[in-house]
Amino acid sequence: MSGGVYSSDPDVLDVDSVAPGLRAALAKHGSLAAAVGSMRASAPAGSAVAGLAGGMGTLTRALEEDLAARGVKVDTGVTVEAVERDGDGWVVSAAGRTLSADALVMATDGPAAVNLLAAAVPELAAARPGPGPGVALVTLVVDQPDLDAHPRGTGVLVAEDVEAVDAKALTHATAKWQWLADSTGPGTHVLRLSYGRALSAAAAAGQAPASPVDRGDADLFAQALADASVLLQVPLGVDDVVGWDVVRWVGALPSAAVGHRDRVAAVRTAVDAVSGLEVVGAWLAGTGLAAVTADTRTRIAGLTEQLEES
Repeated sequence: MSGGVYSSDPDVLDVDSVAPGLRAALAKHGSLAAAVGSMRASAPAGSAVAGLAGGMGTLTRALEEDLAARGVKVDTGVTVEAVERDGDGWVVSAAGRTLSADALVMATDGPAAVNLLAAAVPELAAARPGPGPGVALVTLVVDQPDLDAHPRGTGVLVAEDVEAVDAKALTHATAKWQWLADSTGPGTHVLRLSYGRALSAAAAAGQAPASPVDRGDADLFAQALADASVLLQVPLGVDDVVGWDVVRWVGALPSAAVGHRDRVAAVRTAVDAVSGLEVVGAWLAGTGLAAVTADTRTRIAGLTEQLEES
């Protein structure tokens, strides 16, 4: 689970960040098994997994429509070059122009946020997180009726020491989401394979193969097809593929190593001391849309109250 979700070795993860409440439950119940059992009872497997009919892209489109209706202008594909403090406000430099604002919400990955805010909030430099591993998701759409039986249920996580597979996880999306299965019909399936783990010491030193994420799209597609065949125990060939895509994420996974919670607290303290500023994102809130959304709502509510009082 730690390798699949956090792309990290469990020995270096901050348990208070990735499994909040576990240590308290251990103290209460007296054993790790009993602690995990009590937490699972209150949150059964799958209870934290939800989705939207039509896919998560519908959320983005709904947000775009809502912002347009409110008269908000959104610039996409623009790189922010600098952020500076201007009295009680902010100046953002991007694409050869500057924008002034009373308040600033920094919603980027951790290293980018620290880099942009270093001049205005120098205390953040000490809490700069590592970049974390890169992630690549390969989506395969295949015509293969043998997959109608859902041989691995909704998916599988792959242990790091498995030699025959490079993927760290496979999701049988048409088995997991009924709306997707309804849209494809029987015999056609959507599979998603995830790549990208924390590099071992040998790989980092150049003594072992680099991460599969570093491969080209065509190479990664071929690897995904081979991995899916092994994991599902159903042979899949190029002729079975209706379509495929590779999406890469850089800095998407927070570096939740030991001490992460203390680093988050240090960032929060430094940011709270600066008026008109808030910083949000997975590097502070934790992995997953639900965690980021809930945390962002709380932070923005506080920022709004601060602005109204001033």
